[in-house]
Amino acid sequence: MQIKMGKRMVLCVMVGLLAGLTAVHSSGIVQTIAESRASRTLVIDAGHGGFDGGAVGSNGTAEQDINLSIAQRLYGLAGFFGVQAVMTRPDTNALDYDPSRPVRENKISDIKAREQIVQQAANPIFLSIHLNKFSDPQYHGAQVFYSANHAGGRVLAEYLQNSLIYGCDPENRRQAKQAESSIYLMKKLTCPAVIVECGFLSNAEEEMKLNDPDYHKKLAACILRGYLQYANGD
Repeated sequence: MQIKMGKRMVLCVMVGLLAGLTAVHSSGIVQTIAESRASRTLVIDAGHGGFDGGAVGSNGTAEQDINLSIAQRLYGLAGFFGVQAVMTRPDTNALDYDPSRPVRENKISDIKAREQIVQQAANPIFLSIHLNKFSDPQYHGAQVFYSANHAGGRVLAEYLQNSLIYGCDPENRRQAKQAESSIYLMKKLTCPAVIVECGFLSNAEEEMKLNDPDYHKKLAACILRGYLQYANGD
């Protein structure tokens, strides 16, 4: 029998698990929140890495490190809730890196290696973790972008956007938006594909939050909650 749980309770359970809880009081929680989807593979992509550090905050915060931290927590939580998942970048290194090659060639090799991981996955759903940066420091808030190549991308993006607003920043008025066609993976992938910009490094207050590992756990929990709503057709 399935037990209905409030949105805030579900989110609290997820954050608690990520914080290191070793016991869950209700044996039905895992089954209730997420029905295992063995036929789908969530491909979790930590943006940038290695020679490509991504955006840098005013206090020297490196995007690639935070992306990886959030992605690793998302991967761990996905496994607990029965979601089949793989990571494109499991560590601090870029993919298919060759120090003898020019930076441009290594960037191309890295992005194509990520594309190959998606193509090799069974029924993939691509989710890439990034951080935003803008010249005007007033802007803040997570925003999700989707590929137009698959209708599921927009649906997933909207679930993710709503979950991030609800769980992390109720004042955030951003909406899910179609990604620019110039973004290689958003142009090439034919599966549901999204980019989750988890916040602005150019905003001092948000940069401080993005440096907090507990906030990484919260972001990961919100992202997984949105994904599970999409996967279960809620």
